Amino acid sequence: MLSQTLNEKPESLLPTAAGTPGVATNHAPNAIDSRTRFLRGILWTCLIGFTLYYLVLVPIDNEKDYLREKYHFEKHMQADIDQLVAGSLESSIVWDRLAEMTDLYGARLVGTDALEKSIDWVIENVKSDGLIVTTEEVVVDYWQRREESLYFLSPTRGPVKMHILGLGYSISTPDPINGLVAEIVVVHTKDELDQLGQAGKVEGKIVLWNKPFVSYDQDYVYRAFGALWSQEYGAVASLVRSLGPFSLQTPHTGVSYAADIPAASISAEDADILERSLKRHQKDPEKFPEWPKVKLTMSATTDLESRISRNIIIELRGREKPEEIVVVGGHIDSWDIGVGAVDDGAGCFIAWETLRQLSRLQRPPRRTVRVVFWTAEENTSVGGVVYAKNHPETNSSRHVFAFESDTGVFDPYGISFTPGQSRKKENSGGPSNDAFDFLLAAGDYFLGPRDDLGYPGAGRHVLPDGEGADIEPLCNQGIACASFTPADPFPLPYSTSPYAIKGALGAVDGDGKPYGEYRHKRLHGHRRHHRHHSHQRDARRPVDSGYFYYHHTEADTMGVFTPDQLKRSAAVMTIWTYIVAESSIEF
Repeated sequence: MLSQTLNEKPESLLPTAAGTPGVATNHAPNAIDSRTRFLRGILWTCLIGFTLYYLVLVPIDNEKDYLREKYHFEKHMQADIDQLVAGSLESSIVWDRLAEMTDLYGARLVGTDALEKSIDWVIENVKSDGLIVTTEEVVVDYWQRREESLYFLSPTRGPVKMHILGLGYSISTPDPINGLVAEIVVVHTKDELDQLGQAGKVEGKIVLWNKPFVSYDQDYVYRAFGALWSQEYGAVASLVRSLGPFSLQTPHTGVSYAADIPAASISAEDADILERSLKRHQKDPEKFPEWPKVKLTMSATTDLESRISRNIIIELRGREKPEEIVVVGGHIDSWDIGVGAVDDGAGCFIAWETLRQLSRLQRPPRRTVRVVFWTAEENTSVGGVVYAKNHPETNSSRHVFAFESDTGVFDPYGISFTPGQSRKKENSGGPSNDAFDFLLAAGDYFLGPRDDLGYPGAGRHVLPDGEGADIEPLCNQGIACASFTPADPFPLPYSTSPYAIKGALGAVDGDGKPYGEYRHKRLHGHRRHHRHHSHQRDARRPVDSGYFYYHHTEADTMGVFTPDQLKRSAAVMTIWTYIVAESSIEF
């Protein structure tokens, strides 16, 4: 009817030859046709606009109302979150403070003065914020790397210096000054080692584990157990390829479970040189008659339980439920290479900023928020063990949520979450969806619509499996646990190596699904219409192999991230901590 009406031209509206109404001429002015088309356009525009409003905007508003009512999101929470975000973004204090501490004291190996001076520096600055800070002593081991080197004894080039890092708790070579010289044998799996070992081809040799990186969870066992496995067959030392998807002659350190032979990490490039050399010899021994040899020198030492370190505890008491504690933090120690900015200085400092921002609210959250900088995570995680032992559940105090950041701090992606024991179904024993659904809804409601945290909806995602090394003792007590999850810094590695690309894309969750394809659950009985739900809006995915470009290497420096990334990540951690601390539900 609308189009019919607009196309009709009543004679009463048309001019006549003599100006007499009702008598049409054959020469209507263009102005009349233009006006008709203009009016028609206005009507169609209005019709389309009303249609879009009722199909898109009204459902979005309805969903926000639905979420607010179902999950009891109180109106003051949005105002508080807006203030927290504005405060987090207003200055580069997180980056500035982390740069100052790492510039002053460098890496923070457990047992060193550098770690304890860094702890003193943090305490002094926390007090300047007007926050309550205490410490608790932790007895720690002291492993020292000292002097170490590896040379490939090339028949044509002479000694070629290679890039290594001794692994934590490794012993020294039998002669820590002159080292040891031995032929190498290359393996990629435990099965290959067993086959060669049972054939007597490992005894007296140095085992090189040269397995290309796929994922940390899959590959770290060769670093952790490679020396133990190798010594069973009479090997004199163990070398493991750097545990990362990409290398610029950057070996990757970490703990190796104590064995009776020395253990070190070797850069990916150098590991490949040694394997190629061995393959040439095995393929054409007449042309390449010498079995590849290396000279390894290490002088590492370990003093067990010989030093005292400290956990740092910073607290903001809750206004209504002070006995219920939401703990947030990271580990203050690092390895002795790089400066420990990525692992895990930034994780600690965004937690510190979380408490600083929460303390500036007119009213603190309902629950107590406690920030902990755990010590000694890198070698034994004893700081987390001591904390859990020193803070058991009592009638006046209990942990309700443990939140850790220890997978890097880049752009925010969201959190990973494991519900507490109190949320288990009585019959099936499986985790309840209630707490998970609450957090999904909170992410959609408070973070989904935002576009001021790097990209639309940044930080809103909720993934499964939130345990971490420092909070594991609390998780094991049945407390709900979560981990801050950054976006991976590299959607694909810069390297075009097929191994690197496989590593970047190969990690899967417990169901065998790639983490990047994680699908949000639908809210029960309600269709979702948010503009910000599509994963196609950007190429970001949760942190995976990109973190291991820097992890436990000399590349762990302040240059890895920008001040703006730390601002945005601090804002997201603050939002999630506030949501948990302000809510009344059991997680």
